[in-house]
Amino acid sequence: MQTEHWSFWDKQRLEDEYSPSKWSRRGPADWVFDNHVKLATQVSNQVKEEIQCDLDIPYGVREGEKFDIFGAELLPNDAPVFVYIHGGYWQALDRTISSYCVTPQFKAGHVVAVVGYELAPKVGIKDIILEIQSAVSAILKWAAERGSRSVVIAGHSAGSHLTSMLLHDIQWQSSEPHLELLHGMVHISGVFDVTPLVETSMNQPLNLDNEAAKTISPLHRFNPSMEKVRNIKQLLVVGENDPPEFKRQTSTYAQALLRAGFTDVQCKVMESLDHFNIVEELRNEDYVLTRLIVQLLSAVHTSKK
Repeated sequence: MQTEHWSFWDKQRLEDEYSPSKWSRRGPADWVFDNHVKLATQVSNQVKEEIQCDLDIPYGVREGEKFDIFGAELLPNDAPVFVYIHGGYWQALDRTISSYCVTPQFKAGHVVAVVGYELAPKVGIKDIILEIQSAVSAILKWAAERGSRSVVIAGHSAGSHLTSMLLHDIQWQSSEPHLELLHGMVHISGVFDVTPLVETSMNQPLNLDNEAAKTISPLHRFNPSMEKVRNIKQLLVVGENDPPEFKRQTSTYAQALLRAGFTDVQCKVMESLDHFNIVEELRNEDYVLTRLIVQLLSAVHTSKK
């Protein structure tokens, strides 16, 4: 269906389907988002006080091109590295309030890197994709020089999109000398097809048309030359109280990965969780997703073809 033929009701449905806070059962939409920012800020500030960290490490020249590393000076050099990329529709939230996942991973013996990036409308999504490539390359190089056993990347929402785009850029993969360190990816309530967002208010800072949205959508970027990444373990999770479109996109992308020959793909719906507490709970050691990430990082690293 062409965008010029979309009715008011089509557009309103899309607006609702891609407004995750409206689907939470914990309270009004504004409260859900404001509470997320408040909790994420509080926990992140506490983490920085309690765990050794190196903050504001630049990987590029833009203000947002920085990451924070937690626990590197206290853990063995071969400790696995967990990389976390925040969400916010490429236009909101920030690395500085995204350290809520650190403490359980640090206690499990894993170094954590929390990645930031420049936000729209200062830059476009294509620019952010390149920023994440640069950030991941810098972290992989650092991890290799340190002697780390493996690296796992997790992304939430837009951060999941940015994580998955690493699987679809053959040029980046070919130029990345430490790709074999990348052991797994965790996609949390991700956006894998950006085209539905073109007709929503979320697109105002992004300024995308349908063709541009397709070029930056993982679901439109599958190709036969993915041998270097097919053995990277893929864990996809989505909240039971995420919007139906997020659940559909997660399931569709998991199926597409399997069809493309990826050897280890898991897809889970997290009971009773919404788009925001699905990552807020990463602050807890006994949370099922925390345990799954710990297991993924702790697994024996196998060489890739």
